[in-house]
Amino acid sequence: MTRKPAAGAATDSKQLRQDVEVAREQLAETVAELAGKADVKAHAREMAAHAKSKALFEANEAKARMQHTAELAADRGFTRPGAAVAVVAGVGLAALATFVVLHRQHGNSLHRRHGNILHRQHGNRLSWRHGKR
Repeated sequence: MTRKPAAGAATDSKQLRQDVEVAREQLAETVAELAGKADVKAHAREMAAHAKSKALFEANEAKARMQHTAELAADRGFTRPGAAVAVVAGVGLAALATFVVLHRQHGNSLHRRHGNILHRQHGNRLSWRHGKR
């Protein structure tokens, strides 16, 4: 009671073999991609190389901008930057003084709200003491 394979069965088995072969090739490609993603050292080297090239590019861009700005300033006759430096320094000092004053005011009120009091101990050292005064 064995049956003879039909002519269509031979082509079906060839098609199945081709499908299996295609699936094997796709699986091999997928495994290779996953192995590449799992290689942490290679990925780290690639990221470091990218960061290095980006930093070099940015540095060169900044250098070009600085040179261009210096050329423009020289063309306008701005060869002595003393006044500009003085203004910038003055603004910086004013900002620093404002920060210090505001920080001290905010800092003391903050600590008073939490019950901590800044007081002087012997030897003019400052320390925090809990409690109202």
